[in-house]
Amino acid sequence: MVEEEEVPKVRDLMTVNLISVEAEDSVIDVAMEMDEHNISSVLVRGKEKRFVGIITDRDMVSRVISKGLDPKKVKAREVMSSPLITISPEASIEEAAEKMRDNKIRRLVVEEDHRQVGIITESDIVRVDPELHFIIRERARLEASFPPTERPQASFSGECEE
Repeated sequence: MVEEEEVPKVRDLMTVNLISVEAEDSVIDVAMEMDEHNISSVLVRGKEKRFVGIITDRDMVSRVISKGLDPKKVKAREVMSSPLITISPEASIEEAAEKMRDNKIRRLVVEEDHRQVGIITESDIVRVDPELHFIIRERARLEASFPPTERPQASFSGECEE
C-alpha cells in the first residue's frame, strides 16, 4: 500500500501573532510598528476592533512616499487595501498560492468562524514548496508580456510554439 504524501495546510504555515494598527494611526506610526517587528505588512483595525484592511511596505511607497505626501498626516485607512482577501486554515498551500495569483497579492488573512486567526505570505509558501512561487507569479508575468489589446488568444499544438 502506497501512502499518500500529506499536503501542508495553511494552518501549518500561517503566522498567528497578528500585528495591527488602528485605522486612524498615521503612516509614520505604521512604518515604526513594521520596523519594530521587522515585518512588511500590518493589519488595520476599524472602530469595532475588527480587521478592515492591510497595509504593506509597498502600499506606503506607492500611495504616500512616491506622491510626496507627509506620512505624519496620512492615515492608515487612506493607504490600506480593503476588503481583506481571506482563506481557511484548512485550505491547502496550493489553494493559497492560486488565490494569491488570482488576486495579485502576496498575503492572505486566515479566517476561521468569521475570526481572523492568522496570516500566510508568499514567502511562507515558497519556504515549503519553492515551485509554488511560479503559480503565484505566472499571471503577473504573462500579463506584463502583452498589452491588454494584444493578449494571445490562439491555442498551440505543442509546448515549443508558446
